[in-house]
Parts: sequence; C-alpha cells; structure tokens
Amino acid sequence: MTVKSGLGTLEFVFYFFTISLFVRRKTLYLKEPVDNLKTSVHEIYLSLSGEGISTGIPTVFVRMAGCSLRCGMSAGRKLWCDTPYALSSSAGEEMDLKRVLNRIRELSPIYTQILLTGGEPLEGRNRDFSLALGDEIFRTRQSSGSYPRPRVETNGAESIEGLDQFVFTLDYKLPGSGMEKRMNLENLEIYNKRKNELDEIKFVIRDRGDFERCLEVIKTHRLSGNLLASPVQGELSPEILAEWLKSSLGSGLRLSLQTHKYIWGDKRGV
Repeated sequence: MTVKSGLGTLEFVFYFFTISLFVRRKTLYLKEPVDNLKTSVHEIYLSLSGEGISTGIPTVFVRMAGCSLRCGMSAGRKLWCDTPYALSSSAGEEMDLKRVLNRIRELSPIYTQILLTGGEPLEGRNRDFSLALGDEIFRTRQSSGSYPRPRVETNGAESIEGLDQFVFTLDYKLPGSGMEKRMNLENLEIYNKRKNELDEIKFVIRDRGDFERCLEVIKTHRLSGNLLASPVQGELSPEILAEWLKSSLGSGLRLSLQTHKYIWGDKRGV
C-alpha cells in the first residue's frame, strides 16, 4: 500500500518521533487523563507584561489559585506577595482545560504571549493542569512561530525539569523572603543547561543582605543570561538598587521594575 503524503521519508520519521515524544511526555508527567483535569483559576485577562524581558508585550494572564510560600513574613515583617488573594487553593473558580483554552482564544485571536502565574502554577494539581495546557498551546501554535511556548512564572520551589513546552520566569527567594530554604537548587542547574534565551531568573531584593546573597548565588551556580533584580516595593527604593547594580558590573544583573504598578497601581485584571 502506498501512502500519499506531502512528507518525505525523513520528514515522516521526524514527525512520528516528535509525536511519540509528545505522547510519552504526557504519560510520564500527567497523573490523570487530560479530559478530567480541572484546577482553581482565579482570573484570566489580557494586559501588558509588567516586568522582566517581556515588559510591555501584550499578554494573556492565567492566574491559578494556591501557593504554599509566604514571602516576606520573616522577623515580624509583613507579607509582600503581590497577589495574596490567590494564595489559597480555594480562592479561584473550578475550571476545566477546554474552558481555559476557549477563554485564551477569545482574548488572543491573534497569538501573543501567554503567562501562567499564580498562586503557583506548578504546585499541587495546578502542575498537571499547566502541563496539559502548555502542551495544547504548543501543539496549536508551533507551526505559526508566534509565542508557541507559554511563559511560566514559578516560585523556585517546584521542579522545572523536563518542561520543554514552557519558557520560565524562575524566582530565587533570598533570605529577606524567609523562603530560601524552600528553593529547589536543581532548577538553577536546569536553567543553565536549557540555554534558552527567553528564560529568566528573578531575584526580589529587600535589603543589602539580600543583594549580597544574590551575588553569591550567581557566582556559586555560574548563572548568566537574563538575571533580574527587582526591589521590594515600599521597602527598597529603585534608586538605591540601581546604585548597587552600578557597583556590581560583573554580576550580569539588570534592574527590573513592576511597570504595571506605575500604570494601574493595585488594580486587578488590567
């Protein structure tokens, strides 16, 4: 029997191999069938990316509910999380994969960046949901070349191993957060091995001690690429952090400010 196809022999083999890997990855990582997947989603909206290397890019935000970290609550200091309303896993609305995908398509008929954030998109049942969502988005967008991989903003405590369908904004929590012991150090090795020019590591700086620790982490783990230093709003002025960066030219750090707060303040869903 002759199979009529526009694919040459090598192209067909490559295509079959790619699909096999895609199916195998789902088998390895997903704990239940895709059709059964649901999670708690706090909000889905279109806005502009407010920080990091994608600042200013129109972005569909998918904010999942639930995060076990409580950043900033150390030594009697206050919680500094930007989205405390999404920390509880019960803070959102139960949604299935189809509904989330449909909402993304409504907001972005022309492909633009998609950001999975939280809460924490790789924690608990959010993880399986994010993997399935990322696979589906990559499958439908890879031929267009326009933002095929969703960006995942993750807190640094959850593993990013094997998640090639994403690009990452990977947090490293410094001592001022009270959460440094929760950091998954293997993620830094994975970041180095990926060598993805769209990946970034974000250090949120509370004080000089945090800044010195940030420099130590960069040196110890030989980090390079997109390394972001962001001041804790209301506790460290951008001007002071800028001066520290000017005196640490070899670190590779760049200043990252939350521009969405300058535009919209604390408004949600904008």
